[in-house]
Amino acid sequence: MNTREFVARCLVQVTSLSEMEAYQTMMQAHQHGLAVVGRYMYERAEMYYDALKSKGIVCDMVPVDEDR
Repeated sequence: MNTREFVARCLVQVTSLSEMEAYQTMMQAHQHGLAVVGRYMYERAEMYYDALKSKGIVCDMVPVDEDR
């Protein structure tokens, strides 16, 4: 299990979220079981996904309908 601080730090390092955005995203996941990190083009999403997984972060990539 990862600490909340570790998860937020990984989000900052991997996705370049601000510390506040990373903290809010981490708290969303902590309180609700999941959180949206962002919407990215496939290649960037895959890069973030792989980097977060390699740090032990449980994550998933979900395709988004272009009309949304």
